[in-house]
Amino acid sequence: MRRLPDTIDDFKKLIEENYLYVDKTRHLYELLTGSPQKFFLSRPRRFGKTLLVSTLEQIFLGNRERFKNLWIDQSDYTWTKHPVLRMSLIEMGLASPEQFEERLVRNLKQKATAAGILLPDGLSSAECLASLVQNLSQKNSVVLLIDEYDAPILAHISNPALAEEMRTILKSFYGVIKALDAHLRFVFITGVTKFNKTSIFSGINNLEDLTLSEQAATLLGIELEELKLYFSEHIQAVAHKHRCSWEKLCLTLQEWYNGYRFSPYSEKKVYNPSSVLKALNRGQFENYWSQTGTPSFLVKLIQEKNYPILDLENLILSSEDLGAFDIEQIQLPTLLFQTGYLTIRDYDPDSALCQLAFPNQEVTQSMIRVLAPMLTRQDSFAPWQQLASRLKRDLLQNNLNDFCSRLRPFFADIPYDLHIPLERYYQTVFYMLIKFMGAEIMTEERTNIGRIDAVLQTPTHTYIVELKMGQSAQEALEQIRQRQYAEKYQLSGKSLIALGLAFDPVTKNIIDQAWQQL
Repeated sequence: MRRLPDTIDDFKKLIEENYLYVDKTRHLYELLTGSPQKFFLSRPRRFGKTLLVSTLEQIFLGNRERFKNLWIDQSDYTWTKHPVLRMSLIEMGLASPEQFEERLVRNLKQKATAAGILLPDGLSSAECLASLVQNLSQKNSVVLLIDEYDAPILAHISNPALAEEMRTILKSFYGVIKALDAHLRFVFITGVTKFNKTSIFSGINNLEDLTLSEQAATLLGIELEELKLYFSEHIQAVAHKHRCSWEKLCLTLQEWYNGYRFSPYSEKKVYNPSSVLKALNRGQFENYWSQTGTPSFLVKLIQEKNYPILDLENLILSSEDLGAFDIEQIQLPTLLFQTGYLTIRDYDPDSALCQLAFPNQEVTQSMIRVLAPMLTRQDSFAPWQQLASRLKRDLLQNNLNDFCSRLRPFFADIPYDLHIPLERYYQTVFYMLIKFMGAEIMTEERTNIGRIDAVLQTPTHTYIVELKMGQSAQEALEQIRQRQYAEKYQLSGKSLIALGLAFDPVTKNIIDQAWQQL
């Protein structure tokens, strides 16, 4: 059983040390042999962008021996050697604009020296790039690979003035690529976010954006078929450890790490590769996404925008809005999609509108870790974890008495000044608790004569929940009955339960609950 490379993003090391590699070279062949030859791709962090860039580097260096038994080795690819100029801006982005420009120049001069080229002093970073490419192309046309292209901007995104200075430097830097067409064989630029083309890449001719394309829908990430083909032995080993079936473990992997749909034009979904590798290596299903850190600019933006949390799922955006944003006008839904917190749930080709949702349990928990302190001001997340586990057990056992009883001390611990005497506040906190425990919940579900506050789904039951402020639980049940909220679920084959929760505007807690089978 081959080792899993959960911390390795260097293709050469991965192959030479016999780690498992999911063969994506057929996708790469299509890029290498098609037209145009300049590409841009944005994907969330921990999705294998750096490994992809490293793989392209080895292909263009002509190192065919490292691709033995992979798809591209059996193809008609010619393996012509090209000078490769590979850069990652992640190491330079935390500096000031002046320091960043200096680091770019220094980095390019070091690469030039390594290639036996002397760049004169006094050149800007853009001039250094142009001179280096022109000199390298005397051997053969050059391959330009840029990873983390947006890191300098994202490092300062909470400071628009600094971010704009970084954008100006990068626009000039990338702008010289247009004049280098005759010297370039292939260009590949990747990062987490995509800014409007006019912001940075306006000077590059024929730059093909793969971000939402069907062609790149599964270029990064692991497909279900790949999971079963490459990881079967590892899945069996972890299943044995947990004393469950191979099929049950696959289902758990799917619930935790699958669900990413990057293209409106393809229904294919992929798993987060980093999280799958860690889960199978360690034999534990955990939230590995949050362990890599939530971008601070994202937390600040959520706070500043005061975005309705219940609206984060089931957001409707045009495919154009998904694609890019401006530094000056950052749209939170677009940013959440590009950073991987939301993904495409559905797409309507007639209207070109996408419905967004959290992709899986791992990301749901990560998002709630960001949002919960804003609503409850609790420093520790342990109370959420403990309560969610117990609430899940209660629901699976249809034990609504304990389910409701556990909610009271939780609401009682929320600081008094945070309570808002509106049903929507309690609906939001309730929603986050249920999402965190992994149950399926839909909020403000529409019917033909009204909106249901929440619908909870378990394998055996459907709970239709109505929350009331200053009214009784019986009034909540009566609303469920009168408006026939259960009608659309009657063919599900599950038991239908109406649950009413009444909150007191004075004590800010549940004072009454009632339920009945429908």
